Amino acid sequence: MSPALLGLCLLALQRTGETPPPPPAADAVAQVEASLEQAFRSGELGAIQAALDAARAVPHPAVVRKVERALEDERGEVKLAALQTLRWLDHPETLRVLHRAAKDRKLMQRPELALAVLRAAGQHADPSSIAVLARDPFQLADASCLRARLFGLARIRTTEALRALFGILATVGNTGQRRIQGQMTDMRIALVLLTGVDQGRSPELWEEWWRAHEKTFRLPAEPARLPPEMRAVWDGFWGQERSYERGLRREDRGLDPPQREK
Repeated sequence: MSPALLGLCLLALQRTGETPPPPPAADAVAQVEASLEQAFRSGELGAIQAALDAARAVPHPAVVRKVERALEDERGEVKLAALQTLRWLDHPETLRVLHRAAKDRKLMQRPELALAVLRAAGQHADPSSIAVLARDPFQLADASCLRARLFGLARIRTTEALRALFGILATVGNTGQRRIQGQMTDMRIALVLLTGVDQGRSPELWEEWWRAHEKTFRLPAEPARLPPEMRAVWDGFWGQERSYERGLRREDRGLDPPQREK
């Protein structure tokens, strides 16, 4: 990582009051690099997957670059394993690799790999991924990929991410119909998390609300508490497990009720 980028990362951590984690030990980095190199040379799928899995716990630019090499493998299983590792490699260099992968048309034409790229980028919740997640959202006729874009943007708590969601909401196809109509449940979850209000599954109600509040809206510091049925969808996508209370009262949900449903 360049000194300038490192400085920006440290500054961001200072602003949020977080203490930057210590870098991984040199011997741990060397061990992971050696393990990955040996696995790549062997060409054995199981060995490569195991080495990539171990790399998740060692966030270092040298490790990220080694993991990136796995994306050059023609086997989809290896590419997928690499992308799953990049999802959890908590290092700024990881985003460079993911954003580059998102521009790989051949890779992004495969729904399972596109989903892995988008989910990994969203996992890091970095504002630099907004353009990646919002670009050509209906490129693939795949509900999971669009959900990854919407939910990834919802993890980035900035007004720019919210504007990107409303941009997707307003997209129309050749017939003049809204492209998002079939996935308004996912869009609703994303918008609720960022705004703290609920306008239901109606695109028109959400746009009406946004026109009335866009100039004065301030993003809540914390995401809204979702109702159990929405939380189950959100947590299921991110692989989080939790119990759900059926009797949760509306006043405990942290949401304003929708005005009406269409």
